[in-house]
Amino acid sequence: MTQDLLLYVFDLAASFMLAAAASCRARSGGSHFSGAAVLACLVGLAAPLLREGLLGHPLLALNRGDYLAAALVGGLAGILVGRWRRSWLVFYWLDSLGLGLAAGVATVAGLYSGLGVTGCLILGVLTALTGGFVRDVALGDMARLVEDYLYATAAALGAMLALATLMYGKMPPWQCALAGCGLVLVLRALRLRKGGFGAV
Repeated sequence: MTQDLLLYVFDLAASFMLAAAASCRARSGGSHFSGAAVLACLVGLAAPLLREGLLGHPLLALNRGDYLAAALVGGLAGILVGRWRRSWLVFYWLDSLGLGLAAGVATVAGLYSGLGVTGCLILGVLTALTGGFVRDVALGDMARLVEDYLYATAAALGAMLALATLMYGKMPPWQCALAGCGLVLVLRALRLRKGGFGAV
């Protein structure tokens, strides 16, 4: 697999995870399955649409069906687990993984599109936060990027690590994106261990 293909797979995975997290949260809160599916599609497409729009690229999420397919499949998966007794934990990790992947992929894409350091970090953080923000607003929840102190911060630190490894570590782009995602997951694990579900 080429590096570009791996980044593309990570991008689809981010859409899948964010969509699954959205439908899982919606179903666990009592939403109808059709509404949860629509929300999942919206959330799953939000990150790639924002990233490509800010970069001035053709909107691949609209021109290709695989992004919509990833969001639909993720939405169905989230609907299935949304009624589990511990669905909150599934939601937490789906959301965290989507957050990390979106941050890492967008940061790497920004550098390869000619953005400077600041632009890459802003792009990575904005892209990572978009899906969760759309989900929380649509469901009437307090936005996690405001409420949770290790949400936006985790995305920012993950983007920084992805950028640092890409610029100075001489690592392949997909490994840099994965490193940023890994840091986000570690920080979110620490947040879960420290705060418990009542605080997340």
